Amino acid sequence: MSWILPVLVAWAFLALPGYVMLRALDVQVSLRWGWAPAVTVILAVLLSTFFSLFGIPWHPLTVVACVTILAAVAVLLRRLHRRRQPGQHRSGQPPRTGDPLRNPTAHVVTSGGVVLAGLAVVASSSRRMGGIETLQGGYDAFFHLSAIAFIRDSGDAGLTTALTPIYGEPTFYPVMFDALAALLPFSTVTSANAMVLAVLAALPAAVAAMVASVLGPHRALPVAVTAGALASTLFLSTPAMALVMGLWPTVLGVLCLPVALASALHLADDPRRTVGVWPALGHLAVIVGAALAHPAVFFSVAVAAGMALLVRGSQRIVQRDDVRRGIVQLTLALLSACAAVALSATMLNGMNMTGPSPLPLRDVLRQILVDSPRIPVIGDPIWPVAVVMLLAVIGAVAGARHREPTTLTAGVGTLVCLGLSLATELPGALSAALVNPWYGARERIAPLLMCMLVILAARGVLAVVALSRARRRRAQAILAPLALGALLVTVAVALIVPQRLPLMGSLAYTAYGVHLAPYDTQQERDFIERTAAELPADAVVLADPRDGATLYWSIGGVTTVFPTLATPQTSDSRMLAAWYMSADEDERVCAAYQRLHPTHLYRDTSEHSGVALNPEASAPWDGLREIPDSLLTPVAGEGPYALYELEAPC
Repeated sequence: MSWILPVLVAWAFLALPGYVMLRALDVQVSLRWGWAPAVTVILAVLLSTFFSLFGIPWHPLTVVACVTILAAVAVLLRRLHRRRQPGQHRSGQPPRTGDPLRNPTAHVVTSGGVVLAGLAVVASSSRRMGGIETLQGGYDAFFHLSAIAFIRDSGDAGLTTALTPIYGEPTFYPVMFDALAALLPFSTVTSANAMVLAVLAALPAAVAAMVASVLGPHRALPVAVTAGALASTLFLSTPAMALVMGLWPTVLGVLCLPVALASALHLADDPRRTVGVWPALGHLAVIVGAALAHPAVFFSVAVAAGMALLVRGSQRIVQRDDVRRGIVQLTLALLSACAAVALSATMLNGMNMTGPSPLPLRDVLRQILVDSPRIPVIGDPIWPVAVVMLLAVIGAVAGARHREPTTLTAGVGTLVCLGLSLATELPGALSAALVNPWYGARERIAPLLMCMLVILAARGVLAVVALSRARRRRAQAILAPLALGALLVTVAVALIVPQRLPLMGSLAYTAYGVHLAPYDTQQERDFIERTAAELPADAVVLADPRDGATLYWSIGGVTTVFPTLATPQTSDSRMLAAWYMSADEDERVCAAYQRLHPTHLYRDTSEHSGVALNPEASAPWDGLREIPDSLLTPVAGEGPYALYELEAPC
């Protein structure tokens, strides 16, 4: 249970700033906790940019102080505005009436169900992680551990400046996950793991907020919202990206995606009322927050917005209801789609970096439908999503019968997501252009598919509840309890079954051999931590980063020439990596040595060394393995791990 306190603290930094600002601005949305992370990202971007410009350190105290000041200013401005316009409703909109979630009992029950869903995901995911301090052994995790350490060391969390020590120059990167994790008062590894679990815990609340926003007031809305939150726990691509692949900024973007989709659907065309200026700005801010968490999320939101315009425009034309506006919407949707494909084919060319599956296309489609990620040990049984799919079909039919724009958009969006997911497996320039924004990985498209299916399933819940209340036949009366009971049982079983979340929680933490080989074993980590503590403050460690040496920086706090597993980023680091070529003759290499001044060399000759695991990927550092022994003085050694003092070669 060592994960409870770190995850709670991580969740507080993830959600509380956004929640406080929503309350301070008196934003009228249901389930503010679901909207809060996207607002937190916006605050983090604004504050990190301001801090970077004025030299203010990115630190928990400075962040908390500034959020408090901003909230106080927001409250003051809101009260002044209300005094000047006493007749206007506090939110700038007509009061929301008939919202069942405003009933205290319904609100408590719904919130309780959402919280329990999040806690269940965390409990199941962490069951085989080996503890909150266990190192994630994946490639991307090593990068983000170093990023967190750099932000803590420099106090700079700016979008373009935070990772300057890694890239050698200011470079844009979606660093907000790392920035938020850097605020936690724990070790680098514990902070990263805690933030990952907090993001997974918060996702059911975000899905619930989306459902509540897009379905509008219904008597059975609390039931549908809770069902949507529970259904979100059955999809595996997001936890796979978090727990196995280490794509942590992407997962933060996925957390912001549901409410960003809700905002996009409102902005595209809200059939219930005209969106006012301030609410429209708020929706845009949420979308921007999601995009800043990870830019790939923006394309998912754009797809949903395009589908909303397409559906609503077509409806208006067919029904002859404001035909001119319908034509504009339809034209805008089609032009935007063409522009997006053209942009992807040119500016994003080459981002399709994910290879196709070796399985037949029929099997791939099955995996897409059940949301089974491309991890061989993760199965693709139908039963976890069978109830969700059935409810989604019912919801699609009910929405089509009543010509509901949101439900129709979700239905069309589901088909589009399936097409995009299949395009990741198809060759050709057009297929690549369609999936470039998601790096050609269907796991990155899957969250959008999940949201579309959950909206349909929640609408299906409303339909079966309405049918049960009619009670025309006894079979109809028990339909809703039967459907909801089946969903509850499915969720309970899916969270317990060891082949799902518990297995994913182990693959990159404790069961490396099942999925990947670790860049660092526990024995090597212990050696690195111990020797790092004994090195002088001005030490600089040189090593192949794929030997686990990045931990000298991210965990031990010792400067390293290569702090991430990425290929050498600067000309100096490239010269040192190719040391053997002409280190004793080439003045440029000697100058690079003088500028970077490595003092120690670390070597790993185990079966988990970079050259043993993947010689091709480790080739950029081949020169380090040719450094002559005459320049090395042993400092510490344990089995295949050794640390040497390095003598200047020139």
